[in-house]
Amino acid sequence: MRRYFSLLLILYSFFVFSQKKEKSFSELEVQYEYSFIRDTTDIDPTHRLKELMILDLNSNSSIYFSQQYKAVRDIFNQAAIDSQNSIVNIKMADLPKYKIGYSVYKTGSKIYVTAAINKDFFTFENEYLNWEINYPEVKTILGYKCNKATTKFNNRVYTAWYTKEIPISEGPYRFKGLTGLILEINDKKNFQTFKAIGIEKKQIEIKPLQKGIPVTREQYLKKKEEFKSNPYPERKNISQEVRNQMIEAFKKDNNSIEN
Repeated sequence: MRRYFSLLLILYSFFVFSQKKEKSFSELEVQYEYSFIRDTTDIDPTHRLKELMILDLNSNSSIYFSQQYKAVRDIFNQAAIDSQNSIVNIKMADLPKYKIGYSVYKTGSKIYVTAAINKDFFTFENEYLNWEINYPEVKTILGYKCNKATTKFNNRVYTAWYTKEIPISEGPYRFKGLTGLILEINDKKNFQTFKAIGIEKKQIEIKPLQKGIPVTREQYLKKKEEFKSNPYPERKNISQEVRNQMIEAFKKDNNSIEN
């Protein structure tokens, strides 16, 4: 019996060690100011929206998310743990406010976007973008020498500035695949802009923020359009007048980065 127990203990220790060994931790954390507009017909600079985005990365994996969105998830995750011993009340009005509710997880050569539609999360895999890098221009961002590159993404041309001084093939959102870290990127009309505002060494576990229903990108976009044309179909207490107002509001929200 003692030998059997010892064997189980050894196997358990090996399992725990293996689990810990499989965890991935960041080497760097990059903070980006993400600036965008919701309606491409409204270019008033005072109407631009901003969000602080975080990229935790190492040479093999990364996770990209809104700092405020992550703060909300952390509160709910902690509440779920605390509720096992006592009643937990969360005041929605006191929660951090966020504008970006998606996250991007990369592991090896795989890139996954997870985003919500109504109450459900969906996850779709992405391919790397094709880059043009034969440009002579250089500029300095946060003290790093950066080279120019361009790519076409969702029918828009984006210009990126990446630094080979941090030779990790990373960047905000799905903009990855160059020979260095992207510190700045924007489309031609500046409808979508990302600019690094800080870089620091930090060890954070890199893992998906949540699991979504596996779909293709095309299936995700179709579901998103279905929701915009018929929002909250399960809520029977919404009048048709209010629903029509929602539909019109969604039409003005026409600058999604994914379509």
